[in-house]
Amino acid sequence: MDKRASKRWRSHLRMAKLFDRSRRFLVECRILDLSATGARLKPENDRPLPMHLHLCDDVMDFSAVATIVWVRNGEIGIRFAQDPDAK
Repeated sequence: MDKRASKRWRSHLRMAKLFDRSRRFLVECRILDLSATGARLKPENDRPLPMHLHLCDDVMDFSAVATIVWVRNGEIGIRFAQDPDAK
């Protein structure tokens, strides 16, 4: 049974960037799938990441504050902040 809050769709493995709260670059990542509420990402390295971060996708001109909700097999799941002004 799928417990997702919203439908996800494949993103054709687009690249995006992750930044910390102070907007310092952390790592590039592949967007494996995406929904209105979150995404599944594959960071380019195993660097430890903070729980709260910013996802920036220059191709789609998209930026979102997010929280890591799971880490598994070199992938991470993030949930976008409900408040777009969240820091």
